[in-house]
Amino acid sequence: MWLTRCFGKAVTSGKLSGAAVDVFPVEPEKNGDRFESGLQNLPNVILTPHIGGSTEEAQANIGLDVTAKLIKYLELGISQGSHTVPSVSLPPQAGTHRILHIHKNVPGVLGQINSRLSKGGINITGQYLKTNDEIGYVVLDVDHKISKEAFEILQGIKGTIRANGLTKSN
Repeated sequence: MWLTRCFGKAVTSGKLSGAAVDVFPVEPEKNGDRFESGLQNLPNVILTPHIGGSTEEAQANIGLDVTAKLIKYLELGISQGSHTVPSVSLPPQAGTHRILHIHKNVPGVLGQINSRLSKGGINITGQYLKTNDEIGYVVLDVDHKISKEAFEILQGIKGTIRANGLTKSN
């Protein structure tokens, strides 16, 4: 309260010509709750929600965005916009099955993947690796006729966190 009073006095006295504030000591808990602040109705003061995403419109847009990203990940292995998995976006390849391999970012994992798949007679038709400090993310396209075998091999790679097989490309 003290800061609000001082701030309000600075604006009304002209020592502060204007301000925009988006964080308040007490904020509404949910949409529709009453908001009160000592800064309301002061000249040259703009008050905005602390979390712009809390409006109904923003929540609807966030829901659509998250849904679209989840579908892209599940259908194509695209991970753009993720905070935990490195960003990957690859076009589908005809006649292949896309497999995603998430692993600890340690040296040698890609070598193990290529070596074991090669020993199993599995041809990789497309491959992309992206890492961050902790996680490596490999997207592999393999012949859809032998994708089950490739998937089983990938699950056995040391450092594997998760391997996902996606639907085959057209």
